[in-house]
Amino acid sequence: MNNYKLSRLSLAVIMGAFTASGAQAYVPGGTLNPNDIPKYVTPLVIPPVMNDTGIGDDYDIGMRQFQQQILPGGIWNTLNGRNDSFPPTTVWSYGPATDPRPDSRALGGGQNVAPAPNSQFNYPAYTIEAVKDTNTSVDWINQLVRRADRCRAVGGNIGTERANDCKFIKHILPVDQTLHWANPKARCDKGELRTDCHGQTQMTYNGPVPIVTHVHGAHTGASSDGYTEGWWLPNASNISCVPRDVNGDPSWRPAGGEYVCEGTIANLLTDRDGFNDQNIGNGVGHFEYLNDQPSATLWYHDHALGMTRLNVYAGPAGFWLVRDPSAVSGETGMQEGILPGPAPIAGEDLVTTNFPAELGGSREKYREIPIVIQDRSFNQDGSLWYPDNRAFFDELNVEGTAGTANEQYPGAGELQINFSGNNAQDKVSDIAPIWNPEAFFNTMVVNGTTWPELEVAPSLYRFRLLNGTNARWLSLSLPTINPVTQQLRVPVIKDHWYREVNTRNGQYKGPWMPYQVPVEELFMYQIGTEQALLPKVVAVREGKATQLNYNSQAWAFEQMPYIEINNQLIIGETDQGFDGQGLLLGPAERADVIVDFRGLPDGTVIRMLNNAPDSPFGGFPADELPDADTTGQVMQFVVNHALLGTSPTDEDRSASGRLRNPDTAATSPWDLRLTGVESSLPTPTITREMVLLEEESKLVCVSEDAAGNLFQEVGMLPPCDNGAVPHGPQSAILGTIDAAGTSQGQLWSDPISTNPAVGDVEDWRLYNYSADAHPIHVHLVKHKVMGREAIGGGQSVAVGTPNGLEAWEYGWKDTVNAYPGDVTTIRAEFDLPGLYVWHCHIVEHEDNEMMVPFCVGDVCPDKLF
Repeated sequence: MNNYKLSRLSLAVIMGAFTASGAQAYVPGGTLNPNDIPKYVTPLVIPPVMNDTGIGDDYDIGMRQFQQQILPGGIWNTLNGRNDSFPPTTVWSYGPATDPRPDSRALGGGQNVAPAPNSQFNYPAYTIEAVKDTNTSVDWINQLVRRADRCRAVGGNIGTERANDCKFIKHILPVDQTLHWANPKARCDKGELRTDCHGQTQMTYNGPVPIVTHVHGAHTGASSDGYTEGWWLPNASNISCVPRDVNGDPSWRPAGGEYVCEGTIANLLTDRDGFNDQNIGNGVGHFEYLNDQPSATLWYHDHALGMTRLNVYAGPAGFWLVRDPSAVSGETGMQEGILPGPAPIAGEDLVTTNFPAELGGSREKYREIPIVIQDRSFNQDGSLWYPDNRAFFDELNVEGTAGTANEQYPGAGELQINFSGNNAQDKVSDIAPIWNPEAFFNTMVVNGTTWPELEVAPSLYRFRLLNGTNARWLSLSLPTINPVTQQLRVPVIKDHWYREVNTRNGQYKGPWMPYQVPVEELFMYQIGTEQALLPKVVAVREGKATQLNYNSQAWAFEQMPYIEINNQLIIGETDQGFDGQGLLLGPAERADVIVDFRGLPDGTVIRMLNNAPDSPFGGFPADELPDADTTGQVMQFVVNHALLGTSPTDEDRSASGRLRNPDTAATSPWDLRLTGVESSLPTPTITREMVLLEEESKLVCVSEDAAGNLFQEVGMLPPCDNGAVPHGPQSAILGTIDAAGTSQGQLWSDPISTNPAVGDVEDWRLYNYSADAHPIHVHLVKHKVMGREAIGGGQSVAVGTPNGLEAWEYGWKDTVNAYPGDVTTIRAEFDLPGLYVWHCHIVEHEDNEMMVPFCVGDVCPDKLF
């Protein structure tokens, strides 16, 4: 975690973090012990589809503050018959701007508490369904005011009778003003009077919150991409907006209530990119989305400069699904087959999608479900917990708290250094006081509830998985479990039907025949990545990933590739073995998977587990496992035979095995014919050498004393001596490699150095010189992963094929794992002009310099170069 090696005890030893069995204790953070939260007692929420304004593909979407029953209790007691009493959690999220505030009292919840049938405001946000090649128009409205439902601050003047309801609310999490952030108060550390800069003060920010929405993976004009300096404040009654170019008035000083209400780039991109689609003002940003891309699993979230980690942790994120009605099963790249369904559609409310038939709903019918996996920590009052001091990351206590009730790490020392921000201390520092380089939390939250459960029919299901965490990698598997003894991988007998295949034409022949096979873990059959379907289905289980050959055998085995037929292993192409790795997802990555529950006995329990660590990730084999009792578990599935037949894609078989509904039944993943989306690109016009770096402090040397305190060596600057080391990491950054082979780090405020021409195809070679993996996201483009190799040559850290690609990386992606010590090469076409960014999607990194702009063509403001 840290880039200095000191002798103090590790956190695990300090906190007694290893039990007698060797299992690691849960991640610290928050006053609510995650082991006190009952697991698998709340149902998995199936996100409904958000309604538009009544004009097709036009939305007015607000971001608001409300409460959500994330922990057991409230509305969930109505569904599970329990009497849990955990309080609701204050969150932010999106919903139709004219909706009332949530009211779930009639269902056992509370006033202003979601989920609620009367309001679409929910965490995570409802899904936006988009149609390929059909524009979607959205007014994104900052409604972070006291009572947005009564204020309706969507533009124009606010009447005095609404002034109290329209007052802005401050952030629910600690904002570090010393980072390079939006800074609406326009007071910079070097005295400049402008926004989007390093702030002066170590105090947390208590002003109105800037937002700007980014649809992650969207192919759209720069003015609607959610550029991180294109933010806006709410149209609140207690804000006095001042001109953005305050530097033109050297006498200006922000008075109480005075803020710059729009970011530096707001409205500057309109017309420059050829899309007259951006109009930011009065608390609203009008964006247009082209959807001119293959069907895909996208998502939308906030992207404000220096605040993404906090704004997204507060809740605002949702799925944005692009469908292709002209393609087989609505999916570009599907040649033959039927995918599991249905998915929720517009007009189906919360009760329809999440309540069983006996309570007026129809949740039993859904076979396509988007699932976002996140980690959170909570306090006993239900509030979200996020670290408010750098000491937490360093596994130390805030100076002056050791031995008190506020001690975060009992038995550990204190962090005794100066911090950046020039108004609190006279000694210089470049270490941010609040920002943590990465943040890991102790409770798994899936679709807005902790450790949920989904009852499933013995059928095929399609899950669109999103890693929505701040910094955590996920490595997922689906073992069976004995719910009484909690023993994993207990064999259950799975019933199958099979037919022989004519080897000359690949067609099935002969009668259906039954067979049984013991199963200890289900495969996840991955059919797509972030940007499109894959060219081949990939079967993934812990320790194994295999590309399937269509109809390569007469059998559709759940135990593939361990079953032998005629003394031959059933395998496909690109058969990869891993040391413990399951379905791997870095932050922001998505996986479109099918899970086959067919033939499992009634009551079978399948648990989704995670074996990626509770710490920075560097590849498998991982240095440590997550806590088995908390972050090592995600959710579980329980097979219920009574649900069979509630979906038209469920199989209906006769006693002899004949399929009665071949025209509607979902196709076995072994028989799906995918072509993928054409993923070849021309020879690149240019190859760019990019670097990923981790920075140590240039101003702070630290040593450790006998009490375990980490203290600053006064008067010493790096390079340090006498056993002291630079404190770090101070930040993570991106950069380039110059003609001499020297790494040149680039900060957000530096002139733009990456300027593809419109239509250029480029290779970007990402040299990761840091100690951790980074999920790299390039805005605008979908990319092809071309390969990985060790820096200097040799085998990649990624276990697999000689070119270092995982079995699921042969299609289009928008986020790639760049492993430490590796060169990862991606190829993309930059086909639209405008100003975009590329960044690490560990959002703590992104918020502190690991994001830089690039410009396509010659349309960007000259001052940026």
